Amino acid sequence: MRKRFCLSLPCNALRACLLLTLAAAASGCASVQPPSVYGPMEVMQKMIVHHGVIVGLREVTMQNPSTGTGQVLGGSLGGIAGSEVGNGRGQLVGGVVGAGLGQALGDKAERALARQVGLEITWREDGSDQEYVLVQAKDPEHPLAVGDRIRVVESASSIRAFKE
Repeated sequence: MRKRFCLSLPCNALRACLLLTLAAAASGCASVQPPSVYGPMEVMQKMIVHHGVIVGLREVTMQNPSTGTGQVLGGSLGGIAGSEVGNGRGQLVGGVVGAGLGQALGDKAERALARQVGLEITWREDGSDQEYVLVQAKDPEHPLAVGDRIRVVESASSIRAFKE
């Protein structure tokens, strides 16, 4: 009969803890919505519409802010796992080292999950020589290209471009 390794917790409790950890980590890594999605603060608001043409386009990486969730969860799980090493002071040292490593790995994982592909769009407004730049999430369902006619919708808190 195989012995189960459950970090001194009942296996069901450990499974529940891991599921909650994964759910919390996933919710902590919110991404920027594509241009066709409006948030609750943008609904029923007056917005300004500009028309123009795309004169430059490049793919960029958008980094959403860190929430600290990865550090906390990684440190907690690392501390629990590390405390299973050795006896007495060995458990204490293992817990401290495990918490430190878990915190670093959790932070790195959260930052990787919070990256998103975006587009830097340089556009010229109709009737003007002025060029503007905006960055928005890349929307594979509505691709943009240099030379496309676009409608730029500007609100108090956001700006987005759509192909006309």
